[in-house]
Amino acid sequence: MAHHTYPIMSIPLTFADKRLVETVLVGPDGGVHYTTTSTRGFGGRKLTTITATSGLTGFINWREKAIVLNGVQRGWDMLRSGGKWSKEREWNWGNRSFKLRYNHLHKELLATPTVGDIADTVRFTRYRPHLLHESEQAAIYFPPHMDEVERMFLLMAILQTEMHRQDVQAAASAAAGSAG
Repeated sequence: MAHHTYPIMSIPLTFADKRLVETVLVGPDGGVHYTTTSTRGFGGRKLTTITATSGLTGFINWREKAIVLNGVQRGWDMLRSGGKWSKEREWNWGNRSFKLRYNHLHKELLATPTVGDIADTVRFTRYRPHLLHESEQAAIYFPPHMDEVERMFLLMAILQTEMHRQDVQAAASAAAGSAG
C-alpha cells in the first residue's frame, strides 16, 4: 500500500500583505510571481485582478459571482459544486476537478485533484497574527509542474473561498459585538 505525502518540491509563494486581494505573491527567491489588485465600491469588493509575471491575467468579479480566465467568464455556480453547508466544494475548470476543503487542525485549505496524482494537491495556509513574534504570512504551495492556467484558476478559487470565509467571520464578529 502506497503512503501519500505532500510533494516536497512544492513551491511556496508568500502573500506579502495580509490583504490577500491587494498584494504581491513572492517566491523563496524574493521574486514576484503574481500581483493582486482590487476595486471596491458601495457594498464592498467589485473586481480583483490577478496578474502572473508571465502576463496571464485572471479576474474575480465579486458582484457577478464569476471568474474570468483566458477571456472566458464562468459563474461560480458553474465552476463549483457541493452543498452550501458542505465542508467540501469541488471546483472545475477545463478537464480536471479539485476538491477544496479546510483542514482545521493544520489551519490550511487543500485543493486536491479528484482524478490523477495526489502530488498535484495545492495547499494554502492563511495569515496568522502573533503578538510576541513575527506574524506568519499567508502562503500558497503549488506543485512545480502544474499548468499555468490551472495554477491561476486554483489561486482564484482559493482566494474566493478564503475571502468568503473572512467575510463570514467578520459578519459573525460584528453580530456578536452588536448583540452585547
